[in-house]
Amino acid sequence: MDYMKEITLNEKDSLQDMLNLEKNIAKVYSTVMTEGVSNGFRTTVKNHWNETVEDQADVYFMMTDKGYAKVESAPETTLSEERNKFSKVKSGLA
Repeated sequence: MDYMKEITLNEKDSLQDMLNLEKNIAKVYSTVMTEGVSNGFRTTVKNHWNETVEDQADVYFMMTDKGYAKVESAPETTLSEERNKFSKVKSGLA
């Protein structure tokens, strides 16, 4: 057990761990929602999913506020290209 004394997580690592956990929980709830057949069950899972994605956003925004995660805006040309790709895919589905 002596090796455990040397292992410590700093704040950034702890928040990253929490962020990853919330993302994984949201993925599991998404899968469970598609497998459930009862409206009551699906509503309960959906409510838990909503809470989880809100928690995930809270952790992410805390990380950005503390400078642990950086958000960079994409150039307008990149956004425009992606919109065009999406429009083509969307029109192909109609």
